[in-house]
Amino acid sequence: MKEVIVIGAGNLAWHLVQVLSQAGHDVSLVSRDPGRVAEWPVRVIPMEDLPAQPSLVFLAVPDNAINRVSAHLSQLLPSDVPVVHTSGATPAIMIHSHFEHRGALWPIRSLRAGEEVTDWQDVPLVYYGTSAALTQVLGELAGKLSQLSYLLDDQQRAQLHLSAVFSNNFVTWLYQISYELCEQSGIPFDILLPIIRNTALKQDGTAPRLSQTGAAARGDTITMNRHLELLNSQPEYADLYRRMSHFIQSGVPS
Repeated sequence: MKEVIVIGAGNLAWHLVQVLSQAGHDVSLVSRDPGRVAEWPVRVIPMEDLPAQPSLVFLAVPDNAINRVSAHLSQLLPSDVPVVHTSGATPAIMIHSHFEHRGALWPIRSLRAGEEVTDWQDVPLVYYGTSAALTQVLGELAGKLSQLSYLLDDQQRAQLHLSAVFSNNFVTWLYQISYELCEQSGIPFDILLPIIRNTALKQDGTAPRLSQTGAAARGDTITMNRHLELLNSQPEYADLYRRMSHFIQSGVPS
């Protein structure tokens, strides 16, 4: 593959330039903030110095910048250059219509710049192209980077992204609530780490509700009322407790 361009300066861009380079691609990074990426292990070029015909351009930019950045690129690159964003929620057609080959490559992983990922082969990669040619290119690339690659269209990818918010982002905030509740009584949050890990490891692809435990699952209203008493001074958490308990009781098999 000829030169690959990554545009962006955020968490995903930091990881993308490295995993692509490690896979043998000639990678250049374009950023409007050169100082921020000066220490990154990649060649940094200004937008005006883009090669005339890069083999692939990745837009590792915020979702609300995809159309704007691709519109700017449409003035610099020919229409047959494939342009791919890295968003889970944004349709590929949000890339400017000047480009004939538009697509998406989304890693299902919470990524932070500076935190190395040593197991990219185990990071699921979802890809999609608006043309058969780009779909094939992205499929081959995803298969090279990871043993877990999936071809999903825009609607499927958006649904998966929504699912990931529930199973990852929201769960992380529930951990934060647990952390605060422990901290209020001087209890080390570390005590909960084994049960957190055990619960995650129980997920094997079957419906998680089948392994649901706890007071709500067994209809233990006495324990639930005691919990709510402990949340008297935190009405928002009490409301969340009631709602979650309702969902559990509605969904757990009898």
